[in-house]
Amino acid sequence: MSVHDHTFHEQAAYGSDRWVAITLGKSLDWFKKHRPELERDGFPKKDGLVGLTMKADVEAWLGRRRRIADHVEARIPAGDQSKEDLGAF
Repeated sequence: MSVHDHTFHEQAAYGSDRWVAITLGKSLDWFKKHRPELERDGFPKKDGLVGLTMKADVEAWLGRRRRIADHVEARIPAGDQSKEDLGAF
């Protein structure tokens, strides 16, 4: 018999091991086997009281592992634009 995993609800602050595994793109078995190694690398441990992993901590851990930042567009206020004609070259 399958029990619905309420941690997949977008309002749930904590995720089950199954939620964490799917978030990492891995199988539940892989995650359970590799969790100690992940935790040695800073991956969040389960909350001792709740018994689940805080989703925001998982997302923060993933964010710290990123190698390429999001594209940031610099905006110049209209009054600060250069009057130089760069097309004259």
